[in-house]
Amino acid sequence: MKYAIVYSSATGNTKMLAETIKDKIGDCYCGAPSEEALDADIIFVGFWTQKNSCVANTQPFLQKLSGKKIFLFGTAGYHNTKEAFDEILGNVKALVPDSNTIIGTYMCQGKVADVMKERIKENRPEMYEAIKENLVEGEHHPDDADLKALVAELDQLNLV
Repeated sequence: MKYAIVYSSATGNTKMLAETIKDKIGDCYCGAPSEEALDADIIFVGFWTQKNSCVANTQPFLQKLSGKKIFLFGTAGYHNTKEAFDEILGNVKALVPDSNTIIGTYMCQGKVADVMKERIKENRPEMYEAIKENLVEGEHHPDDADLKALVAELDQLNLV
């Protein structure tokens, strides 16, 4: 079985998850979406959340997938509820062509880039006030508990 991990990470959150997966499954391609990754049987696709879905540069890669087993994983900066994570994952799953099989998913909170926090504060002050506590909490994620939960999800797959 050949594995690949592809991910996009603006602040290092999703990269941390990707490295945790790599530590668990061992030798495989791990990096930005690439043609090399398309040769894998099982592809772990990681993203940071943008507009309640995966970041735009992940979408073209997802749409290229055909006949693969896929594990989706991601981080969301100011969303930290199962309901929000499920909605985001549902939006990402909708981008995956039907010929693929989604074998698992994982989401956790992550830190938001300072430039993004400032942009929200300036352009959407009401939203900033509503989410500022989550932004502070996000500074501590992904944490050890998040990484252990990811490993638990991977253990359920019985890949290695």
